Amino acid sequence: MRHWFWILLIALGLQAQEARIQILGTTDLHGHVMAEDTFSLQPANLGWAKLATLIRRQKALNPDTILVDCGDTIQGEPLNYVRNTLRRDLPEPSVAIMNALGYAAMAVGNHEYDFGLDVLREVERQARFPFLSANTLSAKGPHAFPTHVLLTVGGVRVALVGFTTPRTAALAGRNASDLVFQDIVAAARELVPRLREKEKADVVVALVHSGLGTVDGRPGDENAALRLADQVPGLDAILTGHTHLAIQTQHKGIPILQAQAQGRALAVVELTVRKEKGRWRVTGTQGHLLHPEADTPADPEVLSLTTDLRAATDRYLDTAATTLLVDLDSRWSRMEDTPLMQLLHQVQRQATGAQLSAAASPGAKLFIPKGPTSVRQFYALAPYENQVARIRITGAQLKAYLEHAARHYTYSWEPELYNREVPIHDFDMVDGVAYALNLGRPVGSRVVNLSYQGQPVKPEQTFTLALSTYRLGGGGGYMEAIGFKGAPELVTEASQRNLLLAYVLARPTLNPPVTNAWRTIPYLDRERVLNQAR
Repeated sequence: MRHWFWILLIALGLQAQEARIQILGTTDLHGHVMAEDTFSLQPANLGWAKLATLIRRQKALNPDTILVDCGDTIQGEPLNYVRNTLRRDLPEPSVAIMNALGYAAMAVGNHEYDFGLDVLREVERQARFPFLSANTLSAKGPHAFPTHVLLTVGGVRVALVGFTTPRTAALAGRNASDLVFQDIVAAARELVPRLREKEKADVVVALVHSGLGTVDGRPGDENAALRLADQVPGLDAILTGHTHLAIQTQHKGIPILQAQAQGRALAVVELTVRKEKGRWRVTGTQGHLLHPEADTPADPEVLSLTTDLRAATDRYLDTAATTLLVDLDSRWSRMEDTPLMQLLHQVQRQATGAQLSAAASPGAKLFIPKGPTSVRQFYALAPYENQVARIRITGAQLKAYLEHAARHYTYSWEPELYNREVPIHDFDMVDGVAYALNLGRPVGSRVVNLSYQGQPVKPEQTFTLALSTYRLGGGGGYMEAIGFKGAPELVTEASQRNLLLAYVLARPTLNPPVTNAWRTIPYLDRERVLNQAR
């Protein structure tokens, strides 16, 4: 009898020396709550309502679970605009949901700054979890946010450390003008050893609002997760964000996961830790992504927490706008001039007084039929909080701008029409000049017949160009491609979307004229364009 008693004690002792910690990660929700497309109202497997159901299911499987988010949480949906500009009396929806689910921490994303630092600080105070960013400093030196948080889970001391893409300085513009954003890897090199040695963290997990990047990237790169895994010892897992992609990989044995944007996936990291010589260490890791399905039910608490704000947002979006005399169809906007793109260009040129306007298609499959319209339909054309700037460029820079855009295409004869490394939102078209993109030529020599008011554009000629502050801040790499290092002549107070809505609402009817100022060579087959659209 005594023999079995000692065997039982030994077994229980061995069992106590091992723990399994589950980390659930979300990112780039951009305020999306409902399991539907906000603008078409068609069902979709995304959003907090379905994601919360997956989170609760996973937490039920393992009580030693940590919930984290990698940023871009409080901006993106009309819901966020209405709350942060019109209904500040209501709680921020994502933070209310995260409080209810029991989140442990969130890394600050660049879009957290879109409504200004005052709104960000107000929302931060609502959260029952810390907003983390170890590489964000105030102008006078101290960290602008907590660098990390320590918690004990299953007897294991876990450090969560947050980072924000350094590109926030440019992308957030004046909303982050009093802050300094360090290189992620440099900040981590200083912090992670301290967490291990002085604060006795057994496990260190990085929450990074930054994409994968490359191992041999440079300090200050927008995306730095791979470089972080490669150059900073002491990390056990990295959860990333910012690029909206589904990522499931590892480097040097460190799992790196990113859930898709808008709640299309949940990142799951499982860490096996064993206590040896009085200290816990990670002995095994597993990572995968979970996706909400058509039969995943909506979480009742999510719906309850957002009822009032959703009702206010629907009233705003359903406001009558104008009567369209022509369809606005984005499907062909990347191959020729269209009424939809002309509308965007007209708005930007009117707001800035610029000679030229640069803009990207708002999507591959957006369609607003002619007839009566609502604010909801036009909101879809400019969902972000970017403003519009006016800069002065030379003819040589204009050509370089268009050549940079033309990278979006492969050769016209190749089966795959689009270069997937240049997404649709990074393919700009320029209005106010005439040109063609010859897709039979190599990248860098595709712009042909570039003219202004019937005359060939000269390299030394100067133009004023209207473009989004996202472009001005480096989005899509255009400013680097044209070597622009100057300051804008003008930046609008209103956002691009609000300029668009003001333009539309001021007109009882709308019929944007097509100038046919640009095209691809050869003309692209419409069926092929549609089949590859995404």
